[in-house]
Amino acid sequence: MFDKGSWMETLGGWACTVVTGRARLGGIPVGVIAVETRSVEVMYPADPASPESEAKVVVQPGQVWFPDSSFKTAQTIRDVNNEQLPLIILANWRSPFLPPHQ
Repeated sequence: MFDKGSWMETLGGWACTVVTGRARLGGIPVGVIAVETRSVEVMYPADPASPESEAKVVVQPGQVWFPDSSFKTAQTIRDVNNEQLPLIILANWRSPFLPPHQ
């Protein structure tokens, strides 16, 4: 979809159900927000102040906006706007709140 070799991920390493970055499309620099379709594992460390606390690994399904991924999306929109770049959003989200038949 983008010019070969132009993709550069930004804000990687957190909120992994959303992928953000910069690329070129027909030579024009653009900002990109895309949905991760695969499930991702999120590690929550134990609370060092609580002896009963344990680390947890939570699986987040793909295509779902979680609080951290919505914040990452908003941050990217703000950054791309400040850079005055066109923004491409590859939106393929599903709602975790709808019954399966909808």
